[in-house]
Amino acid sequence: MDLKRIQMKLESWMGLTGHRWKNTPNGLYSINLHRVGDLDKTSGDPNVYSCTQEQLSAHLAFLKTQFDIVSLNDVKAFVANPKMLSQRRCLTITFDDGYADNYDCAFPILQSHHVPAAFFIATGLIGNSVLPWWDKVAFVLKNSPLNQVKLKNWKHPVCFKGDMKLFIRGVLKEIKATGVELEQQIKELEEVSDFQGQYPTPEFMSWEQLKLMHQQGMTIGAHSHHHYILSALTDEDILFELQHSKHLLEKNLGINVNAFSYPVGNQSTYNDGVIEALKSSGYELAFNFRPGVNFHVDKKRYDLHRFPIEPNMTPADFKQMVSYAKVY
Repeated sequence: MDLKRIQMKLESWMGLTGHRWKNTPNGLYSINLHRVGDLDKTSGDPNVYSCTQEQLSAHLAFLKTQFDIVSLNDVKAFVANPKMLSQRRCLTITFDDGYADNYDCAFPILQSHHVPAAFFIATGLIGNSVLPWWDKVAFVLKNSPLNQVKLKNWKHPVCFKGDMKLFIRGVLKEIKATGVELEQQIKELEEVSDFQGQYPTPEFMSWEQLKLMHQQGMTIGAHSHHHYILSALTDEDILFELQHSKHLLEKNLGINVNAFSYPVGNQSTYNDGVIEALKSSGYELAFNFRPGVNFHVDKKRYDLHRFPIEPNMTPADFKQMVSYAKVY
């Protein structure tokens, strides 16, 4: 256990978390969600579920009492004039990938609470029958007798210990860590598991649904085209992922797209080269998937931090996570 976790546990035991929460700094806070619904009913990856519909409504009711909830247009204004954040605790709500439950479940709840949100879309998943690689991995593992997986480029095997969600998470972690092409690893996984079946129908939004959400006040941003790990791509492929997704969104929705979220979004998945490509492609903002409070938004507008919303998270969990976060 690292020193930070020891500090959190000790201060929580001493009743100091509430004091920390009351003294959290002004700045831009951002939360990130993926799927909304029942993770136990999915044929794909249960780890991409952030909460149920009921939990989302409760989260929004709580967050509205603690923050000024703002849109990405407001964030661009903060970049132009950072002093606007010096006296405010603002929060943006973001969703990644473009799953259909974002429209069916999350969108009506956002409307009922009268709050804006941004939806970052992996355009290669919209309007076709492509199942994303992480859902493919989960489906193969759920339909395989394997209790251990080790592909040839992995350093360590991943063992099933009674919890399928953790098993899938462990396999996905190894896949992301190797740097080997994703489709190559999935093909190898299919071979070692003797997978012979058909993948289920993908569950992603349509262009018409995205257009309607934008017309009703939601912001649409890009999340690349194929949802590949950008830092593992060539310069040419990085530009394609950034520019093609932007082009498709603008063409199909009739909007200007200038915000981006990094696929996977941890520190190893993007770099200075990716950021330069974002700038040259006309993007003005980019979000990672690392916890933190954004204060110097003018200097960090291509590296904005987001807090994850996870299943069964309570207000106390959220307060503790935010109270110990770094300021950037």
